[in-house]
Amino acid sequence: MSFRLTSQIQIGSLAFSGGVNDVQILRSVKQIIDTAKIKVPAAARVNSSKNNPVFKLFDTPRISDDNLPTSSVKTSTLWQEGDKVEILLGYNGDNRQEFKGFVRRVSPSVPVLIECEGYAWQLRRKQFVGTWKSIQLVDFLKILTTGTDIILSPNIPSVPLINLCIKSGNALSALEYIKKNMHLAAYFVFDVLYVGLEETQPGATINTVNYRLGWNTVRDDKLKYRLADDTNVLVKVVSGKGKNAKRPIIVVGDAGGGIITENISNIESPEQMTIIANQLLLYAKYTGYEGSITGFLQPYCNPGDTGNIIDNLYKVRTGNYFVEGIEVKFGMNGGQRIVYISRALSVPNFVALVTQNISNGIAAAIPLV
Repeated sequence: MSFRLTSQIQIGSLAFSGGVNDVQILRSVKQIIDTAKIKVPAAARVNSSKNNPVFKLFDTPRISDDNLPTSSVKTSTLWQEGDKVEILLGYNGDNRQEFKGFVRRVSPSVPVLIECEGYAWQLRRKQFVGTWKSIQLVDFLKILTTGTDIILSPNIPSVPLINLCIKSGNALSALEYIKKNMHLAAYFVFDVLYVGLEETQPGATINTVNYRLGWNTVRDDKLKYRLADDTNVLVKVVSGKGKNAKRPIIVVGDAGGGIITENISNIESPEQMTIIANQLLLYAKYTGYEGSITGFLQPYCNPGDTGNIIDNLYKVRTGNYFVEGIEVKFGMNGGQRIVYISRALSVPNFVALVTQNISNGIAAAIPLV
């Protein structure tokens, strides 16, 4: 069976299923902003009856109004910032959604470059200030996203925030403050916003994608195998600021290991601080692969999915990994999906490590210092 690249792209009121030069998409649970770049020919004929522009390349290096063929238009004039964008890519008409967002800017180059941004674009355009002595995370996010088309994930956990003050800026900078200063995950699944203590959404249905090295992968030489026993690390999570303040502290990991200290703001619950500390330890210490796999557009894979890496050469390395991000490349040179993994999900040695540390008094909450 042959595989033919196909696409469906909607920008504003215009849709097209062919003629695109190149598409690049970046999405990650580590980044709030999803991005896409679309390159199209500098001129097109637009079939207004079907609302479907059919692109046709011209040989001239730059199309002027005087040289533009009859019934054709400059593609750089068709779209503007704020136009909604949807990108579906695949093979033989089996197209899957890869991006959803808005036009950020249109560059009148040859080919024309359309730079797009995910639903964080709406937060960027909303001014946002406020002060809360105490507020639940989900209630704060409801205020943050009011007036936008953003949908809040039903899996956002209960996290009480205290003494929260957003003095100036837009809603995007406020969300970036939450992410950075509270060490919370914050990312979009198209138009759905998730913010929480962990990057995996509790209670969500997780898609598992199988990658068999050397079979349905283009390259896997970016993978590196690591051993938990090679890393001794002690993670300290401290709430609040100021040397003289009495601050809750959570410590997890190996006694005598290299110390990672993280300060968080606006969260003082020992239970939630423990989740954050264990999350940091999980990324610093596990047995398994790290790096990226380059595959084809299919199997379809999104950030937050589980990647089941099957290694027939080193069977002991087979296991499930958290998909941190994806990069999609689509165009005249074919289609590829780069899958970035960040930690092993099947790590019983880590569970045993934490359990042992707790029993030894190493992974424990130290209420005040």
